[in-house]
Amino acid sequence: MRAGGAELVIDCHVHTEGRGLDPRLIRHAERLGVDRLVVSSLGSWAYEPTHEDCQQANRVVRRLTLDYPGLVLGLAYVNPCHPEAVAEFERCVAEWGFVGLKLWVACRVTDDRVRPLLQKARDLRVPVQHHAWYKITGNLPHESYPHEIARAAAEFPDVQLIMAHIGGDWLRGIASVRHQPNVSVDTSGSIIEDGMIEAAVTALGARRVLFGSDAHGGDLAVNLAKIAGARIPVRARRLILGGNFARLAQLGKR
Repeated sequence: MRAGGAELVIDCHVHTEGRGLDPRLIRHAERLGVDRLVVSSLGSWAYEPTHEDCQQANRVVRRLTLDYPGLVLGLAYVNPCHPEAVAEFERCVAEWGFVGLKLWVACRVTDDRVRPLLQKARDLRVPVQHHAWYKITGNLPHESYPHEIARAAAEFPDVQLIMAHIGGDWLRGIASVRHQPNVSVDTSGSIIEDGMIEAAVTALGARRVLFGSDAHGGDLAVNLAKIAGARIPVRARRLILGGNFARLAQLGKR
């Protein structure tokens, strides 16, 4: 049965486990009616990866797109602190058909070194998925906050930013990006609270909310249930489950 009645279901936030995807995740995606897995590899999960680490991580994702054609879509992963990052990002999109960029915690989104990557994303017309969090325990030294995502979005209004995890503390995260129309949020991660999806749709509109699981770290079925069980209109659910990412990544035009 198709999840949530959607025509197309896209999990926009998936990570590799080691050098691949657990076969159980592939089976679960098929059973749950998930049509696309948008995958990035964070390599060894080092907070400050070398450029070679990022290149190797991207090669892993490239192999997955070939092993699972039509199921796996790739996001390029780079460390903005390395000057070669822009060329690596462009190669992943132009040569390998990756559909966007993933940035994690090596460099805050407001750092000058991120600007060339956002400019390249604008040129390539692909979205940028950026990890951001409000943590009660405090962020990592170079981990972006949701209000910083909003600042970067204001500087680059032609770039589509996807703020991962609804910013952690989701009420603050939603409020931080509410007035930046080029920021969407993804619903991935371990935070499961009643009213979270409804609040995001109310504040941002259904077109700015995207389904993601954070698998393998997050459970695919549980994160899918966040959307399927939300008290939102059917059309909103369909947009969140797949239509929005398909539009941002221009999947029908590549």
